[in-house]
Amino acid sequence: MTRLQELVHRQRAHLIQAEGLGIEICMALGDLPGAHRHRREMEALIAAREAAILQAEDEGDSYFAAAGAAARIQGEAREVVGG
Repeated sequence: MTRLQELVHRQRAHLIQAEGLGIEICMALGDLPGAHRHRREMEALIAAREAAILQAEDEGDSYFAAAGAAARIQGEAREVVGG
């Protein structure tokens, strides 16, 4: 994984966490449409993460190495948020 790919994965991981927090906040406020909006955004980010892993595989990387790197970055983002 290149440095740029790692940065994109890291940014995406934090955005996924932020959308999850957005869902929690909206639910606490009773804002169901807002919660759905955050859920759709989170799902799009997750789909983009999976697409990036598949693209790395198409470019010759091991799927498991790419997925493992993305999972490690996602775990680091979770630790930052405290989740």
